[in-house]
Amino acid sequence: MSHTNVRASVIAVRDELAGSLLERQVAIDAAILALLTNEHLLLLGPPGTAKSLLVRMLCEHIDSAVYYERLLTRFSTPEELFGPLSLSALEQDRFQRVTAGTLVEADIGFVDEIFKANSAILNSLLTLINERLFHDGRQVRRVPLLSLFAASNETPEEGGLHALYDRFLLRVTVPYLAEDDSLRRLLEMTFPRPSATITLDQLRQAQTDVCQLPLGDDAREAIVTIKRELDHEGLAVSDRRWRACGRLVRAKAWLEGEGTATADHAEVLVHALWTEPSHIRVVERVVSKVANPLNLEAVELEDAAKDLYDQRPQPGHPNLTHALEPLLRQLSDIHTRLEQRTASVPESRARRARQAIHKIEAWHRALSQLALRSLSKLHMAPGAA
Repeated sequence: MSHTNVRASVIAVRDELAGSLLERQVAIDAAILALLTNEHLLLLGPPGTAKSLLVRMLCEHIDSAVYYERLLTRFSTPEELFGPLSLSALEQDRFQRVTAGTLVEADIGFVDEIFKANSAILNSLLTLINERLFHDGRQVRRVPLLSLFAASNETPEEGGLHALYDRFLLRVTVPYLAEDDSLRRLLEMTFPRPSATITLDQLRQAQTDVCQLPLGDDAREAIVTIKRELDHEGLAVSDRRWRACGRLVRAKAWLEGEGTATADHAEVLVHALWTEPSHIRVVERVVSKVANPLNLEAVELEDAAKDLYDQRPQPGHPNLTHALEPLLRQLSDIHTRLEQRTASVPESRARRARQAIHKIEAWHRALSQLALRSLSKLHMAPGAA
């Protein structure tokens, strides 16, 4: 299969997942990028946000991929991830595990509540996901793991877990559904069998193509500038992470069908450079300023719209409808401005702006409904004309 067809197959899988998993485009893109770069993805969000479903469905689109999934607790043991000790080996004075059906033999792994990992698990897990090696007694085995996907409700607080946290190049927050239309669709949604698939060989070919894609001088300078700006903001990023960022930018360019990674493709680094969720907005601004100014404008306009929405009067306000009018008008103006800015921009470059537009539409809709309810109550009030 040609390199072009490999890319088309990957995109078909991505698009099919996006059609089934509502409001999860960012997480899906990050999952695809993790596979293309042999890196790992952390999905950060509350329970019930389809984190495990996303990874499970992704693996179903990869023919013959061996999938492993486990929920960790504080009491989880190494046997759960790496297999029990072999009794026959012990009889021969050898320390060896039975690894069939464990993370050791998986192509794709998903570990829920990853930061519940205790010290008995941690060292082996670090070596496995970073070096792709597993120490099985005296034997050191290379594992087939392409990517480990993990989920957590929160970032780690214990210092001993920070090394594990840093192994996840990509980090994405996964909130509950925000759009009313998404909830309506969810109520009727079914998940059909995959029609778009890729093979492990195709995926490995894609990884090779990504590694061979040239990183343009402007992309290198963009990364240097982003690092300098983040240093100025007091946000430190490890050297290991910066090194991996080059592959991530290449993967973004490959997905868009480009022959060279440019500064534009550095926008993907918004998912690789934050440590705490409170840093996301700062990282977005720094990266967007360098790589995609439209994203920066979208972030700023979204923030302005959110400020307007937060100023909304509460039910019971004596002049509720009148008080809502200027807020609705300003939200409409922001929406129009952002729509005009994205009108002639390729979809791949306008995705963040589209997210902002959807949020602004939701806030405008909520205020409009509040105004309508207020008017309805006025008309129903005793003595109303």
